[in-house]
Formats: sequence, C-alpha cells, structure tokens
Amino acid sequence: MKVLEKSSWMLLLGIFAMGCEVLREEPPIITSTYYPLAIGNFWEYQVDNTRYFGEEDFETTKFFYRDEIVDQYLNADNDLVYRVRRQYSEDRNRWSDEKSYTLTFSNSRIIRHDDNLQEIVLSYPLAADTEWNGNAYNSLPTTYFFIERMGDYLVENNYFPETVTVRQSEEDDQITLRDIRYEVYGKEVGLIESYYEVFKYCSRNECLGEQIIQEGRFTHLKLISYGKD
Repeated sequence: MKVLEKSSWMLLLGIFAMGCEVLREEPPIITSTYYPLAIGNFWEYQVDNTRYFGEEDFETTKFFYRDEIVDQYLNADNDLVYRVRRQYSEDRNRWSDEKSYTLTFSNSRIIRHDDNLQEIVLSYPLAADTEWNGNAYNSLPTTYFFIERMGDYLVENNYFPETVTVRQSEEDDQITLRDIRYEVYGKEVGLIESYYEVFKYCSRNECLGEQIIQEGRFTHLKLISYGKD
C-alpha cells in the first residue's frame, strides 16, 4: 500500500513538473532589426549642410557620405562594438576618409559613439510612444528620445515599408534658440534619414525676437544607396 502511495505521489509530481515546463515561456530574443550590424554593411547619403558663423555669415554645401562597418571587437562588457568608417565625396566617384565612429548593441539598445558623444539612438522593443534617456551614457542633461511615428516612409524616391521615426528634440522658443532633431530608421536597412537643425538666435535688444541666426548648423542626411560589400 505504501509503495502504491509513493508511486502515485511521484506520478503527480512528474505531471505537475511537466505542466510547469510547458507553461514556462522563453524570453524573446531581441535583435537589431532596424540597424543591421555586420562588417561590410554600407550606407550612402546625400547631405545638405549649412554652417552659421555669425549674422549674415554662413556657408551652404552639398556633398555625400558613405558609412561602412569595417571592423568589430569586444569591449570590457563583452559587447560587440562595430567601427564605422565615414567617407566624404563631392561626386560619389572620389572618396576621402572623414572620420570613424562606433555602434554597440548592448542590453537591447543601439549606442552610437561619435565625436566624443555617446547616445542611445534606439531602444528595443520599438513601439509607438516608447521613450528612453538618449543621454544615459554621457554627462549632458537627461533628454528623452521617443518613437514619434511608425510606418512607411519615402526618402529621395526610395520607398521603405517599415520605419520608425525617433524624435530627439523639438524646441524652438523663436527668441533665443531652435533645436530640431530626428532620425528615421528602416527595418532591415538602418538609418535612412537624419535631420539636425540647431541655432542660436541673436538675443541683443536690437534684434531680440527677430530670429536672426547668430550661430549654428543645419545638416540633413538622406539615404540614396545601401548594401553589403
């Protein structure tokens, strides 16, 4: 009788354990679908750029950038870091090295380290109105980046069916400053558009409120080609 009781008890435990095992869900695997990271991936951009050096003193140029992932290595946290080489051209025929920056995929976030500034440019999973502190890895004030839009997008006659628009800043007091920044990422593509418009207006008494640009920069990147070498 005791043998039967023990056998029944063990059988019940086994059934319970099997039931728990079936109910347990594995955590979803997060991958960088909106910024594919692999050596050889490249992106070419048409760039409109204007630099303001003072009142009525500015320079406007048009050129091209070519970004290519050329190397990867492990950092101290055992995360893969991808080194991106940026090249410059006026005609897309002759290219010269401009600079390098890095992209790291860590804890479901894309961290871009460019010009001594680290920013979290994407944070997965991506959903409408998702927000995060883009400056969590630098000493700048907390700034919440957020998903402003998801859906199809058209850039330079190139259609992308699935994209996310990340709003980084939208500030313009029309008196002292204007700071408008956003980036658009395409699924299985990467960065397809970058908009940067940061000005300081003249704040002297004689020009206050007239939106006369004292200094700043406007840079607009639009993707025109991408692939893998």
